[in-house]
Amino acid sequence: MIAHFPSRASLSSRSVNFLRALPLLALPLLAAGCQNESDSISFAPACPTVEIPGEAADYYQYAGSEHDLSHLVVRAALREVVGSCEDGAHRTVVTNMQIGLHVVRGPASKVNFVNIPYFVAVVYNGEIKSKKQFIAHIEFDNGDLQKATSTRNIPITMPISRRIHSEQYHIEVGFQLTQAQLDFNRAHLVMPTFHKL
Repeated sequence: MIAHFPSRASLSSRSVNFLRALPLLALPLLAAGCQNESDSISFAPACPTVEIPGEAADYYQYAGSEHDLSHLVVRAALREVVGSCEDGAHRTVVTNMQIGLHVVRGPASKVNFVNIPYFVAVVYNGEIKSKKQFIAHIEFDNGDLQKATSTRNIPITMPISRRIHSEQYHIEVGFQLTQAQLDFNRAHLVMPTFHKL
């Protein structure tokens, strides 16, 4: 199953629902389409959720210490997540995901490309089991000042068993920030307003 959903909102923790496209709340990732043929599991396991921590959902790079528009080099935001879930070999669940980015080139940019670091972490029962960092290389063509793009496919394999189920995992996605960038995001984070659906 493949799902596609928006995820832009300033939340303390952002999630994306691969099935129902709830744009501002916690995103259960890939809640269907997973089946394990092993005799050790007699039901289709639920797929893990994806969470986007609000403080890691935006990327700002400035030239110097001034945080005004004239010094902005680049701003990026996590735009969407597209994913699928399937059986893996040897009692595993495999998720495949692509992360959508919206990138804006600022007035202080002196080149037509930018490299933006981001991470994908697998958390099991509250403990980070693995974390990988990637670089999104974005080029601005023909003098463009903004670009919507997606990362390459990122496959994630998680072991499951009779005692370890996929719903005990969740996946965290965000920009890999410096301490200064993290402090800036925390200072400018807008708390979410929830509405009844």
